[in-house]
Amino acid sequence: MLVSDLLAPNAFLGVGLILRQPGGFLFGIRPPKQNSSQIILEITGIGGKMEAGDASLADCARREAYEEISAAIRILPCPHALVVRSLDQVQEVTFEGTDRPAALVFRGHRTPPHQPFFSVQPDDGCVVVFLAELIDSPTPSPEIPYLIQLSPSQIVSAAQADLPISDLLKSGARLLASQFPPPDPAALARLTDSQEALALALGRRAESFYLSLFVL
Repeated sequence: MLVSDLLAPNAFLGVGLILRQPGGFLFGIRPPKQNSSQIILEITGIGGKMEAGDASLADCARREAYEEISAAIRILPCPHALVVRSLDQVQEVTFEGTDRPAALVFRGHRTPPHQPFFSVQPDDGCVVVFLAELIDSPTPSPEIPYLIQLSPSQIVSAAQADLPISDLLKSGARLLASQFPPPDPAALARLTDSQEALALALGRRAESFYLSLFVL
């Protein structure tokens, strides 16, 4: 089976990265958003939409990493991938070919916080999530002004509920670099996008899934 066998024609197609580092995984934080009186920090995986000039999904992932954090990456092929379609539809598959991601995540867009499958429709897009490592040092950008390293347990916690960024940092998360001043300690951090959907769909298996990626 190839990744393309599971992709619907003309549907949204994007890539995301699980960026492995010693002791954790690297994520970006989008520019702070003001929601009523609360500041929201959206934690996201590096990645974006497949474009016409991308020769492959992996090529798209490399381009997005360079555009968002000015870093080259090394994609690590995974022996198996998770295909995630809802909270109760998670299947493990083995792909052939050069694109061997960690997961394919089919989910709704613009869904409520922590409800990534709230409005799943048959034509929802897919984000192909690759495991990768950095070749050189990342640099924040206007699109991703903060970089943060999370442990598997912190990934799960941020997917499940909004957390004060100060709580994440006290529990060992590392704010690695930023273009802005340090975030307000009371700002709420939340994991978003395909990374949130993947962690929530795995449920109790999520932490062990991320831990397994350290040994691939």
